[in-house]
Amino acid sequence: MLFLANKELAGTILGWIGFATSFSMLLPQVIKVCITKNTKALSPIMFFLTFLNACIWTSYAFFTKPDKPDLQVGCANLAAMVASLFILIFIISNKIKEKVILKRLKKDKQLNENLDEMSVVEIKNENELLSEEIINMQKEIEKLEDKVEVLEEKIEE
Repeated sequence: MLFLANKELAGTILGWIGFATSFSMLLPQVIKVCITKNTKALSPIMFFLTFLNACIWTSYAFFTKPDKPDLQVGCANLAAMVASLFILIFIISNKIKEKVILKRLKKDKQLNENLDEMSVVEIKNENELLSEEIINMQKEIEKLEDKVEVLEEKIEE
């Protein structure tokens, strides 16, 4: 009986040691991602599989024996599930940001190429047209301001 109790205690202790190592396994990566925001070298497939694996083991730990769930396995994998999901979200958001930046760079490159193709005369003409438009807009603003003054005078009367 004493041997069985010691064996059960040893199993519990090993279980919690396993929990501690599993819990701390992804922690350095989570901290590094939080600090650097860099996920370029990380594999999204690996973290998706880690997340999936943790989901399965967590389900196993809590649902196979509802009256006596395996807390060490469940908690360790729940922590791995959260950590891998956190890293996955960072990886996906960084990929989206990269695509947006790449689109902007391509657009800027196209604009620069268009400017390179334009002659100096064309650029001057374009600037003159823009300047003329600005002057016309300013004249329209002045006319509107005059109309506003007239309306204000009518309101005062």
